[in-house]
Amino acid sequence: MFRVRTSDADLFGLARLDALFSCFQEAAGHHAQELGVGRAALGAHGCFWVLSRCWMQIGQYPAWGREFVVRTWPQGVHRLFAMRHFRLLDPAGGEFGSGISAWVILDAAKRRPVRPGPFLEHIVMPNEPEVEGGILEKQCSAQEMRQLGVITVPYSDLDVNQHVNNAAYVRWILDSFGQGQHEMEQIRSIRIDYLAETLLGERISIQAQSRCPSGRQTIVGLRTPPAQSVFQAEVAWQHRVC
Repeated sequence: MFRVRTSDADLFGLARLDALFSCFQEAAGHHAQELGVGRAALGAHGCFWVLSRCWMQIGQYPAWGREFVVRTWPQGVHRLFAMRHFRLLDPAGGEFGSGISAWVILDAAKRRPVRPGPFLEHIVMPNEPEVEGGILEKQCSAQEMRQLGVITVPYSDLDVNQHVNNAAYVRWILDSFGQGQHEMEQIRSIRIDYLAETLLGERISIQAQSRCPSGRQTIVGLRTPPAQSVFQAEVAWQHRVC
């Protein structure tokens, strides 16, 4: 059970998208620990979990002070990806959001992925309905981008693996748009692919394509210099509901 704290809420009194990402990450970490494949267990083998891709859709953002539940479960293995689905529920069990994530196990010394199968072979898949959607296909290459701003990675965005936490990238996206944009619209879904580690002090250029008529927009983060993509996201905007 989570509660929308003051520090999680935006100027409209609703949970920010990056705060919901943080709650999902927390729930996923605790559940992995319960299954015997948490941070300590992987650390004993010189490995750690990394979120590689995530898609989240939000039907209605919970208000400040409201409690909610993150229900999450493993959904099998696809090549190097350990899949995990999740639903965001109010205390009565009503769903206000859901998503799909793909995780990778990295060798801490080599910084290279290892096959998750041997770590997960003892886990029995739960009898849970899948969340509809897919994140296994790569996103299309981003072209004709315009710069929204530049981030210098601060200490507060780092996690226990000494690189930028996944929720911080979502916050960077939110911060790249002015108050006027957020007053008119809110994000109804986001697909974000984490392409490279980002470290303290690095400069990241946040760039965006023009928006499609459907409200979708591609946003990327480029390390400068040299120009290297560290994340790519597809965001779907919708008119804000008062």
